[in-house]
Amino acid sequence: MSAKSRRPGTANSQTPNECVQVVVRCRPLSNREISEGSPEVVNVYPNRGVVELQNLVDANKEQRKIFTYDAAYDATACQTTIYHEVVFPLVSSVLEGFNGCIFAYGQTGTGKTFTMEGARGNDKLMGIIPRTFEQIWLHINRTENFQFLVDVSYLEIYMEELRDLLKPNSKHLEVRERGSGVYVPNLHAINCKSVDDMMNIMKVGNKNRTVGFTNMNEHSSRSHAIFMIKIEMCDTETNTIKVGKLNLIDLAGSERQSKTGASAERLKEASKINLALSSLGNVISALAERSPHVPYRDSKLTRLLQDSLGGNSKTIMIANIGPSNYNYNETLTTLRYAQRAKNIQNQPIKNEDPQDAKLKEYQEEIERLKRLIAPQQQQRSEKLAAAAKKRVKKPKREPVPAGLTQEQQQQAEEERGDSEIEQSEPESDKENEAEVAKSNEQLERERVENAKLAAKLAELEGQLVRGGKNLLDTYSERQIELEKKLVEIAERKKREIEIQQQLELQEETTLEIRERNVSLEQEVELKKRKLSKCYAKYLALQQELNDCKHDHNQDLRELEMAQNELVKELKRQLLIIDNFVPIEVKQRLYTQAKYDEEQEEWKFASLPLPLPNADGKFSSKRPVSHPQRRRPTSEHALQEAKSHSASALRFKSENIVSYELEMPCRTTQEYRTPKVSASLQAVLAQAMQTGDDIDIVDSHTNSLRHRLENIINGNANAGSGTAAAGNAPAAPAAVNGVRNVKSSRIGQPGSALDSNRRPPTGRVQPKKPASAYPKARGLVNK
Repeated sequence: MSAKSRRPGTANSQTPNECVQVVVRCRPLSNREISEGSPEVVNVYPNRGVVELQNLVDANKEQRKIFTYDAAYDATACQTTIYHEVVFPLVSSVLEGFNGCIFAYGQTGTGKTFTMEGARGNDKLMGIIPRTFEQIWLHINRTENFQFLVDVSYLEIYMEELRDLLKPNSKHLEVRERGSGVYVPNLHAINCKSVDDMMNIMKVGNKNRTVGFTNMNEHSSRSHAIFMIKIEMCDTETNTIKVGKLNLIDLAGSERQSKTGASAERLKEASKINLALSSLGNVISALAERSPHVPYRDSKLTRLLQDSLGGNSKTIMIANIGPSNYNYNETLTTLRYAQRAKNIQNQPIKNEDPQDAKLKEYQEEIERLKRLIAPQQQQRSEKLAAAAKKRVKKPKREPVPAGLTQEQQQQAEEERGDSEIEQSEPESDKENEAEVAKSNEQLERERVENAKLAAKLAELEGQLVRGGKNLLDTYSERQIELEKKLVEIAERKKREIEIQQQLELQEETTLEIRERNVSLEQEVELKKRKLSKCYAKYLALQQELNDCKHDHNQDLRELEMAQNELVKELKRQLLIIDNFVPIEVKQRLYTQAKYDEEQEEWKFASLPLPLPNADGKFSSKRPVSHPQRRRPTSEHALQEAKSHSASALRFKSENIVSYELEMPCRTTQEYRTPKVSASLQAVLAQAMQTGDDIDIVDSHTNSLRHRLENIINGNANAGSGTAAAGNAPAAPAAVNGVRNVKSSRIGQPGSALDSNRRPPTGRVQPKKPASAYPKARGLVNK
């Protein structure tokens, strides 16, 4: 058998509808779970594709939950087995011209990134993505009579924003839609020529990817990463082009704040991650139920997966779960989503002769460059030959006289040839000097132009990879046969699992047929067993319904929390706008804001902002320019240039621009102390005079009241008449406000507290110093 295949495997251009292939992988217990003694609640049966889940908290009330999938792998499954049995056939379909998608789904810390990328530096633990690179280039190297063009892109969805991981400082990207599907414009694509090129690109993208620490995972992915591979292949014999696209997606894990301990920025990231995964779950549910409306536009993730879920693609969903009882709820949610995804049907179609194939454009450009270079090279060779003929003109030779010997004739010929050369050289130099210089110039220009065209041609040809080379140096015929055997074994195992599942479904019907002809007692016993089975199924369905209600309510609460956070952020932004943005600018922004229905977001229209006039108003028309100036200059600029202000340089003819700081409108006022009348100031001065403190005792109340009245009346008569008439305080108010006067000298000799330092009955003990304001002390009317 030949070691090289002539062309990729042929298949029908359109295949019937096929369901999404769902695979479940269970990781082993982590060191933390082992140290905490967490029990296992998951049992995986790889031969049957069955996963059993047991709730140890309510083991007596709940039945074991059984889920059936296309394939199931326990903790002992290796990376090579999963790739050859699950992924290898899909990548082969992509190399035939179909679209493919592989994505890992599950809770954070369940091994999604390990499944997709593997462990670095260990070939045995390589993940799906690097093994895909090897399969693609193995196929290219052993396929003859084909040209290939391989481009890769790498992006992430962080906080509902698209980022190019190969250009980290680029602008945020947008998702567009056209007849052939969704795409991302301005996404950077790099041409690859080997496995090493693709591995280096993946390493560069992983360095720019957003990761963080949580209680569930030390290196938790905080974004959804999508590695896109586009393979264009052209048959050189029939000139037909096929395009295969493969999306390798590593989703961020769903998480709960109570378990991850996320806070601040990590909590915002978690809310966005859960929002995108909730949208993905809604899309899966809508497709499984054949709903007429599928909410693809709820998130950027579902927009990008629009072709992979229910579209033109072959899709594999790898659901990663954890075996610990600590993660029971998350494992149950993942298994339910995976079971719903089994019912999604896609319509894969082979992409033959697409209109936007780069390979076709490159081939046309290469042919055009070759047509340009060929006549120029031919003209150059003809000009060189003509110049050589003109440069040397042979004169007419005289015959050699006869009667000479052979040696003499030869010597005469040499002498005559030397003389001819001596005569022809100066003649040719003088006659053709101008022509030679001119032709040399033209030849030099043509040579430079040909060099540019040849460099461009070499660059385009370098991006194309021809198949059928380096095969014997890389893989032998025996390895190719082994590869085919592995594919056959994977197909056979898949068929065995399907047959086993069908047998289990038909087992109950077969037992009923066999046990019909029995006695009445046996029939009663059979009915009881059948009733017990039906009742167990009923309890399982009822428990399933309760769990779904509980999960639905929990999702609603999480969405309400996310909505509250968004509303809080909106109010904060509006508060900033209302207090710090001028009203004119705010109105202008509101008029320019337009809602994009396709992107479902607000955008500002690109309208030129009007300039303010001298009056401070915005003019709608541009001022007329001056006709006699070297440059278009307005009258306002002429007037400003003649002035000696600081902004005059801005309007000069030189390229000098002066920007002034735009100060915001002032929203506050300076604090001014209140004015105090003359009579009130006199009262305060009298009250603040240093002297003996007043001890307030019940027996001295009347005398104290008379003393204060005399002081107030005397100060009022001393002031101005107007001020005294308008601002004189009432005496009772002054008297009532003196009860809080602090005595700093209580206990001096002669006082009542001199003996024991304790206030007697009837005295008022001060608690705080008196206020400096008269109103607080009760000396003025309130």
